[in-house]
Amino acid sequence: SSVTMDEEQQALLARYVDAFERYDIDALVSLIRDDAAFSMPPFALWLQGTADIAAFYLGPGAGCRGSRLVPVAANGLPAFGHYKPSPDGGWEPWGLQVIEPSPTGIVGLHHFLDTERFFPLFGLPPRLEPESVVTG
Repeated sequence: SSVTMDEEQQALLARYVDAFERYDIDALVSLIRDDAAFSMPPFALWLQGTADIAAFYLGPGAGCRGSRLVPVAANGLPAFGHYKPSPDGGWEPWGLQVIEPSPTGIVGLHHFLDTERFFPLFGLPPRLEPESVVTG
């Protein structure tokens, strides 16, 4: 099913992508509701609330700095192929982010790390090369 989103939700997601790719965690958590849930299957990681989510991004999640997001759709929700910087240049698959937007901000951030299973299903490339990413 395709994702039908109003302009407000599209703007919210555009701000999310911008904040995530710049790794501006203050801007990122400003888009997330205080009661938002954050999960990362298959890990038993489950966070709730902007404080814990920010702490994760600045701690264990700091390897995501410099990532790129490629938009797709999953189960009627907006989603992104998440690529982390690769040591040899370019970006390698890290996870599929499924985002639950609401009129009052993002209420769910779910990261599915089984990229070998999920990326082909969504037609996501196996990696991003430096020349394939256009920076504005």
